[in-house]
Amino acid sequence: MTIKISEKIQQFWNSFISSDENYTHLKDYKFHAWSFGYTSDLANKLGALVLSGKKTATCSLLRSYRGYEDEIPRAGVFSVLCDGSENPLCIILITHTWIEKFSDVDDRQAFEEGEGDRTLAYWRKVHIDFFTEYYKDFSEDEDLLCERFKIVYK
Repeated sequence: MTIKISEKIQQFWNSFISSDENYTHLKDYKFHAWSFGYTSDLANKLGALVLSGKKTATCSLLRSYRGYEDEIPRAGVFSVLCDGSENPLCIILITHTWIEKFSDVDDRQAFEEGEGDRTLAYWRKVHIDFFTEYYKDFSEDEDLLCERFKIVYK
């Protein structure tokens, strides 16, 4: 979920860019802030997995970006990941993105998403549940936007 840039988030970003001379060129970078999911509980749970190092990947339905194509995550993009109360947790850098059918997601992606027991079976169940809650016509033939990322600041 996209989050409006608050003073607290801007200060977190400013601390990041001043923490390392390799990031000072990002002073005028148009970053965005966001959290996982559509509830504060899910944002907190998945944000904690990122901070623990268990979650280094995510995915979303490609169709959820219709009309917002300029917001599609791309490799090389920095963003502020927030918790369910819109507090900044860390800065992440997207390292890789690709489009893949839901039915083609593999064990590696499920493991790197870090949820539950990290198996493909668990991943499929919770993602089918999540996607069908918001898209009643969800199909396993749908395209996903898959991402890998790393924490660069916390």
